[in-house]
Amino acid sequence: MGCNASKNISTREVKIISKDKMINSIIIDDKYPFPKKDYGEDRLALQHHIFKYIWQSNFSAPVSEKLETGAKVLDFGCGTATWLIDLSSQYPNSSFFGVEKPTPVFHSLTPPIPSRVSLQYCDILSRLPFEDETFDFIYVRFMASEIPDNKFKDLIKNELTRILKIDGYLEIMDTNIQAGNEGIVTQEFMSSVRSYYKSIGMNPLMTESLEPLLRSNSHLTSITTEKQCYPIGNWDDPIGEIALENLLMILKQSKNHLAPHMKINEDEYDRKLLNIKEEVNLFQSYRNCVRVYGKKLA
Repeated sequence: MGCNASKNISTREVKIISKDKMINSIIIDDKYPFPKKDYGEDRLALQHHIFKYIWQSNFSAPVSEKLETGAKVLDFGCGTATWLIDLSSQYPNSSFFGVEKPTPVFHSLTPPIPSRVSLQYCDILSRLPFEDETFDFIYVRFMASEIPDNKFKDLIKNELTRILKIDGYLEIMDTNIQAGNEGIVTQEFMSSVRSYYKSIGMNPLMTESLEPLLRSNSHLTSITTEKQCYPIGNWDDPIGEIALENLLMILKQSKNHLAPHMKINEDEYDRKLLNIKEEVNLFQSYRNCVRVYGKKLA
């Protein structure tokens, strides 16, 4: 089965392959260029530029005008602050804030921070160090696989809603731990990965839950979902090759947790990753990425 690109979102041509049909939509004039491959050890910087290229934007919520005139923006789970630094260069009248877990790797990889960007390392699952209705825009991406499902839902419903201004927007972006057109080895491997995440309380298929989660929040309105799909591997758009590199880096970094769960040794784990690298091109695999956003009611 293939996937349909959201033609009202992207200005680029995206070729989506199914086993019996190729669907072409028109790509013109990339606003954001193709990402370079070398971001040193900062995988999160690579990931940021991959998805900015895929979406041809840093966000989907209708907040550009507010950012132009001056807004307060929070990146929840900011990692190495690449998204914040990028936006601060685009919107000089706005102020940008990030919160992240006090993890040493984020300290070591985070580049110099502009004066309009402020970072705080804290317990992100407790009360955040901000007053009620502080932010015009709150952005959350790829955190569903970092936070237990029940805590993630509670965070969206309560704490992030608390610190969002009336008429402000909350946006969540994420992908599932599942691809379309998975090969045999890939399907077996990713099924085990999903099983591991479920065993520690995470939801590996969060994207289906995001819109219902925001709609269940009585403080939010104008809930909107947008979707992009992108190839994995070098069988289509060149972004697929870098997207595959990013995916393999994630899986390699998770080896110490996943290999024991899968009851295989590290050498066998590495061999399966090589098989995945071959299969995604043979089966023409792709992934979906979803953005869901809503506006806070008075």
